[in-house]
Amino acid sequence: MNSTDNSLPERAANYFTQLSSAAKDLNSASDDLGQAINAIDTALQKLNLGVPTWVKIRGGVSPHDNMEYWSRDLGYAKVGKKWGIALRTVEGDYNFPEEENVEEWLFCDSPRWLRIEGIPAIPDLLEALVVKTKETTQKIKGKTAEAKNLAAAIREAAGKPSGLMSDEFLAKAMNTLKQAKASK
Repeated sequence: MNSTDNSLPERAANYFTQLSSAAKDLNSASDDLGQAINAIDTALQKLNLGVPTWVKIRGGVSPHDNMEYWSRDLGYAKVGKKWGIALRTVEGDYNFPEEENVEEWLFCDSPRWLRIEGIPAIPDLLEALVVKTKETTQKIKGKTAEAKNLAAAIREAAGKPSGLMSDEFLAKAMNTLKQAKASK
């Protein structure tokens, strides 16, 4: 054995010791970040939004043909069976949209490098959630009148024996539906 062979195990042991210490620091920092995100998550979950919303962290298209695209996004979405702050990566080709590749994670389950990129986008996500929540509220309010008119028509139809709906009743029901549609 030459003298450099003896230094290989020593170097490996030294670097492993350093790596072990660095890993402890990394896990501690990651846990602290996770606790901060969990506090935000808990506050959002109490709002019971149910409105998936995504904002772009970074993204782009291939400079060669402008057909391949990619993005990294921060969102509030249901991943698996749980709502929460989430991160995703998207890659695809505009020529083959059915082959788009999307990976989604709840924030604390995502790769650490992606978590780091996502933090500055949290205010943008909150702003987008405000906009999307207001839009969704207006859509629901608009559809509620239509649903009530449908329910009334069905309730009235259910009270008549099968096959005995008069032309007058059908005309009234159709008129009610048209009025609901026109009032949008």
